[in-house]
Amino acid sequence: MEATGRPGGLFVMLIGLLADTHVPYRAHAIPPAIVAAFRGVDLILHAGDVDEPQALAPLEALAPVYAVRGNYHVLDRSSGGRSFPESLELELAGFHVAVHHGHKIGPAAWLWKARAALRNLTGRWDFPAYDAAIARVLLRRFPIADIIVFGHTHRFYQVRWGRTLVINPGAAQRTAYFDAPFPPSVVRLHLERGAPPRVARILLS
Repeated sequence: MEATGRPGGLFVMLIGLLADTHVPYRAHAIPPAIVAAFRGVDLILHAGDVDEPQALAPLEALAPVYAVRGNYHVLDRSSGGRSFPESLELELAGFHVAVHHGHKIGPAAWLWKARAALRNLTGRWDFPAYDAAIARVLLRRFPIADIIVFGHTHRFYQVRWGRTLVINPGAAQRTAYFDAPFPPSVVRLHLERGAPPRVARILLS
């Protein structure tokens, strides 16, 4: 998908980024705060863990929505949005953007997940090494990406690895187990051809 021209000959797009909505098995619906945060965007990218595709209807009323598959949650009866693709790669305003949930990072995935869960049980929530491990795998998987978007850890994460911007918008709703203290958040990503991407994190109540 290519960006559309705007006045002044610039190619710009405003992209809404979110992940881990878990509707309807952990949360009833997309809340009004998310809809309000994305008013005026040109496109919405959902980085996985949509329990049911129809849950995205409030966002689809705002702009085209592209979503990827999340991981399975047996106890929640969620297939992780099985009908969605595992990953997406889009051309947006001159940027190559890749989207993946971040859960399939090879044999070590379960070890990282178990280590994170153990830390959470002892009250240690800040674990950037887990996000960094996911980022490293996705950078190898999408070598030409200018921007990589993922979810899964329910934590906001933003870092530049060489020329690539890696973003986890955080969980859009308070859906994590163990009463995670992370505030829900989404991101408004401003893209303009020839200019650095601008990231605006929006905290949700």
